[in-house]
Amino acid sequence: MQKTCFVIIGFGVKTDYPTGREIDLDKTYKNIIEPVFKELGFLCYRASDIQHSGVIDIPMYENILKADFVIADITTLNPNVLYELGIRHAVRKNTTIVISDKALKYPFDLSHILIDSYEHLGRAIDYDEVVRFQKHLKEKVQALLNDPKTDSPIYTFFPTLNVPSFTEEEIKEIQESKDEEESVSDLLNSAEEAKNKLDYSTAIELLQKAAKITPANDFILQRLALATYKSKLPDPINALFAAELILDALNPKQTTDLETLGLSGAINKRLYEELDEVEFLDKALWFYEKGFYIGNDYYNGINAAYLYTIKATLEEDKFQAFANFGNSNIVRKKVIHVCEEIIKSKVWNDRDDKQWVLLSLAEAYYGLNQINNVEEVLNKVKDFLKGEFSMDTFLEQQSKLKSAIELFNENYIK
Repeated sequence: MQKTCFVIIGFGVKTDYPTGREIDLDKTYKNIIEPVFKELGFLCYRASDIQHSGVIDIPMYENILKADFVIADITTLNPNVLYELGIRHAVRKNTTIVISDKALKYPFDLSHILIDSYEHLGRAIDYDEVVRFQKHLKEKVQALLNDPKTDSPIYTFFPTLNVPSFTEEEIKEIQESKDEEESVSDLLNSAEEAKNKLDYSTAIELLQKAAKITPANDFILQRLALATYKSKLPDPINALFAAELILDALNPKQTTDLETLGLSGAINKRLYEELDEVEFLDKALWFYEKGFYIGNDYYNGINAAYLYTIKATLEEDKFQAFANFGNSNIVRKKVIHVCEEIIKSKVWNDRDDKQWVLLSLAEAYYGLNQINNVEEVLNKVKDFLKGEFSMDTFLEQQSKLKSAIELFNENYIK
């Protein structure tokens, strides 16, 4: 009978709050965990791969209870992952493997559990590290298959408890469910494709389906907010307020999550453009600045620079106007440094945000009037574009930035 491995892990990009890093956990699953178990002949899957109706808790608990192996990645200390790991330890004597990024600082209660560490670099994992940890994980699984050792604190003290397992028919049902369309993973991938084609209505529909399957999921809510305000339906202003309402569930005023901060900044930036009320401009700048300085994040940084330029055009006091314009250029220089460091990093080729890094770099050069550098970067970005969405966004903001710089020069540079 085919063996199963259920992977307890977040999906998408998650923020590691103690360090401020954004970590793409899909890279861990797709590059390390899944390939190892597929090679060993396991049916390997995570909750987002399974199609289900009704309450997600039922299939989740069943897989935690019965899977031959469970891999729990506790990177970022996601409370859902920790809770599910606790359940697994309560019901299974062995074959639970706990892994995490090596920078994680473990809570006291986890300090006595064996945790296998790998090095995650945020948006990607170095190829050599992928090879190393795949080898380590494969050897560990093979050793446990030959000689399963108790790894559960519960079974250490209560060794006679009975262990549940899947039947062959249940495994077949899991495989069929995994192969079905419209799992959460399928919905998210299709929504991303629709968004990149500027088909926001389809993206919204798909994300709403995903949100019903996995309620209160940060990543899904963020994607839904983005598609909602970009759709401009039923009109731009109502779309923006609807997107802001979606993000309210993520507590944007208190969060340190870079994606939520960036989206909140974007929504308020567009509300300012639609309503011409400085209150929204100031809110947008606050969100973007917070995201930039917490995470050294190029997206939040380039937008903070843009809004400083806009503020410079609104000031009646010329010294304040020059201060804001100067701040915009200071931030742009920092953004250039951040982007150049990313491009020089050993995981550049593995990152899936290359188009955004390069477009942010191009905008920073444009704001500093380094036009030759802009053209050089835009020639490079063509190889990484995944659709119309990113270039459309860049050109829209570049046009606004051009007008703002011209207005500043007209008002203050005589």
